[in-house]
Amino acid sequence: MKKIIFYLSNRFILAIAFTLLFFIIHYFYTSSVLPSTNTKDTWFYSGLLLLLFSIIFVEPFYTSPKNIITNTIPLLISYIAIKNDFKDSSVWYYTFWFVFLCFLLALISLALHDTNESSESTKNKIAEKIRTIVSIIATGKIIYSLVFISIIFLYKYDLDKEFGVNYFFVMIILWGLILIINPKSLHSKLTMEFTKKDINQIGSIFSIQSNNMYLVKLFEDKNDIQKFDLVKFKESSQNKNNLINQGFVFDTYKLNSEKWAKILCLDSSIENKKYEKNIVYKLSSNDLKLHNETIDINNFVGVIVEGSKIGNIKFEYSKKNNNIQEGDLIELQSQEKKIFYQIVGGFTEYEKLENKNESGFIIGDAIQLGIWNEINSSFEKFGWIPEINTPIFLAETKDYQVEEITYPEFKLGNIPNTSLPSIINLEEAVSHHTALLGITGSGKSFLAREIINSLNDSGTNVICIDFTGEWKRSMDLQSLNRKNLDDFLKPENKQIGLVELPTMSNTVAVIESTESFISTIFNKAKEAYEAGNPMKICLVLEEAHTIIPEANFLGVNDFNSKAVVNKMGQVALQGRKYGVGLFVIAQRTANVSKTVLTQCNTIICFQAFDETSFTFLGNYIGKDLVQALPNLKKYHAIVTGKAIKSNIPMIVDLERK
Repeated sequence: MKKIIFYLSNRFILAIAFTLLFFIIHYFYTSSVLPSTNTKDTWFYSGLLLLLFSIIFVEPFYTSPKNIITNTIPLLISYIAIKNDFKDSSVWYYTFWFVFLCFLLALISLALHDTNESSESTKNKIAEKIRTIVSIIATGKIIYSLVFISIIFLYKYDLDKEFGVNYFFVMIILWGLILIINPKSLHSKLTMEFTKKDINQIGSIFSIQSNNMYLVKLFEDKNDIQKFDLVKFKESSQNKNNLINQGFVFDTYKLNSEKWAKILCLDSSIENKKYEKNIVYKLSSNDLKLHNETIDINNFVGVIVEGSKIGNIKFEYSKKNNNIQEGDLIELQSQEKKIFYQIVGGFTEYEKLENKNESGFIIGDAIQLGIWNEINSSFEKFGWIPEINTPIFLAETKDYQVEEITYPEFKLGNIPNTSLPSIINLEEAVSHHTALLGITGSGKSFLAREIINSLNDSGTNVICIDFTGEWKRSMDLQSLNRKNLDDFLKPENKQIGLVELPTMSNTVAVIESTESFISTIFNKAKEAYEAGNPMKICLVLEEAHTIIPEANFLGVNDFNSKAVVNKMGQVALQGRKYGVGLFVIAQRTANVSKTVLTQCNTIICFQAFDETSFTFLGNYIGKDLVQALPNLKKYHAIVTGKAIKSNIPMIVDLERK
């Protein structure tokens, strides 16, 4: 408020100074302070004073079509009234019709402008061009100068006779002095002289947008202020007089030829140094080191914006070093707890400021992982939403300690660019079935081999059903058939079994052969369970669309084939009771039996592109993470389900480094 009062007082001082100068000149020539009330004096002096007040009080703020119409209508009416006083009618015609043209253009601009149409519509484009033209030619400086010049020439003879020829030229000089006034520049100099005692002052607080975000109008000589400049300020509503806020410039933008900034407050401290209230100070070099230790500006990512929910947040992205990627872990403080979120997407957005002023920015999407439990090496959900403009930072995890991971737990990988692991319980992964999904080359088989070796070392009988020959080439496997199956299932056998299919097509023979073999394994597991000697068997179905295809993708479309596939689905449904679990490996969910897939309580999904996979996986990982599937890097996967220790969908880096 003090800033506004001072700003206006500068203009009043300027207006009063010129008005007094005019009265002094008038007194010098006429021995009278006040002008007479005859017609010529009234018009002559009115034109000069209107010019002065228009330049000082109106034009620095706006020149709009409405303002131009307001100025021109009384002038047109008045000029009609004094038309006969002009000895030279051409002067009257030129002046009158110029003012009328300005009035007409302003009126057309207002009539054409349609708020219901976009700024790119033809009508609004024409309106904007006309508005630009009329705002240039119909300023108060031009219109009232015409009034002054036309009237002074109209009454030049009378003025010379009454006051002498010098009076005419003195008034012309006074008019010229008024024209060269630059109130903006003058205001800036006065402000620097009288209000900016400290060269580090950069602007004044205009409004408070939230508990920690402030809108600041920058001083006119501070065009060098940039994002992430560190600042301090004292806010008038705070009770403690020596409480100083510390933060930085979150964003800058121009509005109506003025520069504004958003200041984000990240910390407060007690200082005895005097700061003017609501004035923002850029940190001096002496303060920078201390401030950097308090606020980790390099890891700052953005602030919470509207549309955030408990499970996922949206944030306005603003980072000093542009090194954020999908899957990165971010953190924020809420209710004195550190909450972790994982970035899953982002999009660009425009903020409409005023008229055609726009500010572009990036909105990020992140899902909540929760609070890290260091004892259990897992995330726990946090049950509330952070406040608007809560600051977000790139997560720092190097201080967290992770206990040694032993069977049945298995480390899948880490949250990208952190030391926080994603852990799977292999016994639950087998007993409740697991699906490994993703395109060729994404890392499915690499992870499957690691898990299979770990299961086999722990005493689980692993049987791979494969038609590709890949498993035989990459691992030492024992070929299985009905004759050697009993020996293979003995506890002392430490080999991994392989069932090779004769062809890669899902023919009746292949499907029936597979179903028969799986049923045999199921029956043996059931017998062992009922005898009190339960087995642990993991069936790995490589290229599962060949072994358990969806009905629409059967190579032969007959009742018997569908019945066989459904029977295998029943094996999957009941097998877990007797210790038989599945590892389903497939490229596309569309081709695999949903009866079997829906029994998989743990999902590890690599990169995917097909809409069917998105629809199916959306029920497991949510629509936010589904959108991340096409952009996953190689050896990055989304994991979720019962066997995952955190039981929270997340992106994991599985690459071994």
